[in-house]
Amino acid sequence: MKKLFALLFCCLCFACANDAEVETKTPASGKMSVPAPKKITVKAGENEVGGTAVARQDGQATAKPSGNDLNGDGEPDRLEVVTTAEENDGLGFKRHLIVYSGEGADLDAWYTAEDVILSTEHGGMMGDPLESAEIENGIIVIKHFGGSRSKWHYTHRFRWQKGDFQLIGTTVVLDDPCTKSTTFDYNLSTGIADYATTTQECSGDEVKDLETITVNFRADFPAQSMNGFKTGDNELTSKQMSEPIYF
Repeated sequence: MKKLFALLFCCLCFACANDAEVETKTPASGKMSVPAPKKITVKAGENEVGGTAVARQDGQATAKPSGNDLNGDGEPDRLEVVTTAEENDGLGFKRHLIVYSGEGADLDAWYTAEDVILSTEHGGMMGDPLESAEIENGIIVIKHFGGSRSKWHYTHRFRWQKGDFQLIGTTVVLDDPCTKSTTFDYNLSTGIADYATTTQECSGDEVKDLETITVNFRADFPAQSMNGFKTGDNELTSKQMSEPIYF
């Protein structure tokens, strides 16, 4: 009987050891692990992206969005960028922008935009393209930056109107060093666009601007909801521009 008990005990220990070994092995799929949330430096006293500690201004009941109250309900709001476990075809992991209000048990994640924040490796040679996601005077302002030799900068502005966050403005800067720099600023609320191109030349480490040509024109673009908006995939063409702009 003692021998039988000892044999059963050894078998149990062996089985437990095998289970522990399976749990610590690297997944056979070879998939990457989801990175930790990224900390983004934002304006003091407004909000922090990717974390849980958020400093916010006190909200006051108002009929219009003001400060950190994005929808005018009198509750201050904050933003958070959440990294998901879903990979995006070699561009890193997809992310969501979430708008919160309330505190503690009353915390309410009342709006989610699934594509407006680019994936974690969408910046090309620059890596993570997200520069900031801020609340500025009742408007959500999102900035991205990326590229390799040629760089691109995106700024998108969304305001709560007609029961949704809608795109009201965008600024795109395209920089091809020693060749040309392009700035496109488009106010979707007024339909007015400014398109400026600056030719450049380089002497050693110095970049010299030669000539800047600016044109102003009207452009009509359909209303864009922040939920479903895909940064960089929106094309605008005009005879006033030498080539299409993507924002």
